[in-house]
Amino acid sequence: MPAVYVSGISKSFETVSALQNISLDVEDREFLVVLGPSGCGKSTLLRCLAGLEYPDTGEIFIGDTCVYSAGSGIALSPRERQIGMVFQNYALYPHMTVWENVAFGLRMRKASRSDVERKVRNALQMVDLEGFEARRPRTLSGGQRQRVALARTLVTEPSVLLFDEPLSNLDPKLRVGLRTQLKQIHERTGATSIFVTHDQNEAMILGDRIAVIQNGCIAQVDEPQRLYHYPVNVDVAVFTGNPHTNVIPGQIHKTPEQVLLIPEADPYCFVGLPDSFSRLAGAEVTLTCRPEDVELVAQPSEDEGTLEIITSIPDGGRSFVHLRIGDAPRQIVAVAGARDVSGLHRRAKAGIRVVRGNIFEKATGLEVDSFGHPALPARSAVSIADR
Repeated sequence: MPAVYVSGISKSFETVSALQNISLDVEDREFLVVLGPSGCGKSTLLRCLAGLEYPDTGEIFIGDTCVYSAGSGIALSPRERQIGMVFQNYALYPHMTVWENVAFGLRMRKASRSDVERKVRNALQMVDLEGFEARRPRTLSGGQRQRVALARTLVTEPSVLLFDEPLSNLDPKLRVGLRTQLKQIHERTGATSIFVTHDQNEAMILGDRIAVIQNGCIAQVDEPQRLYHYPVNVDVAVFTGNPHTNVIPGQIHKTPEQVLLIPEADPYCFVGLPDSFSRLAGAEVTLTCRPEDVELVAQPSEDEGTLEIITSIPDGGRSFVHLRIGDAPRQIVAVAGARDVSGLHRRAKAGIRVVRGNIFEKATGLEVDSFGHPALPARSAVSIADR
């Protein structure tokens, strides 16, 4: 049985629908990341799991215990749900020491002094805060405060850990370090974890699976690499881009020699497609592709189009090259090595060759097919004619 099972929950605040018929299961010991933009409903979902909000419909099970059922009138309190929650704002007691903050939950549960001593010591070891026991929150950095909040949650040994964007207030270097620490703690404790974030990179690093929420609905639940290579719709493709996803609406054409996508924004910029897409000739589609799947062609042939380079932004040993497509504000971004961009400059002309991408039906935004060769088995293709 899943460690967490959610069936058909919806939640509205006056006229705003925050969650719409959400169903989700989280396996035992899994680290699930709930990913979505601000206002999509991800924190509301977490609060419903914690018992801080009650859904309008549906059921929630933690293990084999029903903790909420709209139909049966079951609504267990947060304390009865065997969960621990780490908040974005730390929520530490300023007048208490680190030791007292971490021990607070155990003392509220009337744990013995020996249990409190042992568990608090273990929790502080786990988050690398030994020696900080007598300090107060105001003397700690943001990262240290967040680790105190994490230790306070771990010390009660919950079966499910909930994280509500706990790293969003930290600077980038601290975030990287705490991500690694969270994964290590997850492996050591074995607690089922549900982590909410709007950061795509964070989700890809932390998650065993990622659940993408859009406008209060779950759009896709998948392993990180499959989500990245096979998004179910254009919106998921765009949101999971890091730092960018190319979106090219156009029409598929078949010539005697090849199959081409003719972009709406520039009918002279041809994008070659595999021959298998000849079945879609005449279809209005949207191509999405990641920058690393777009190759620059310094001297393009007639069927590779010609685009103007806007800028090249260095990023370590590579560069993100931005190209203008037609008169539209939308740009094409390609990744190029130092050698590839050495002879290119602003306003120079270059062609593009897309080596991997996803094709979506333009009218619905739903996936039709993909091409290229990631190290994953592809999902079966769907014909537009079959919809």
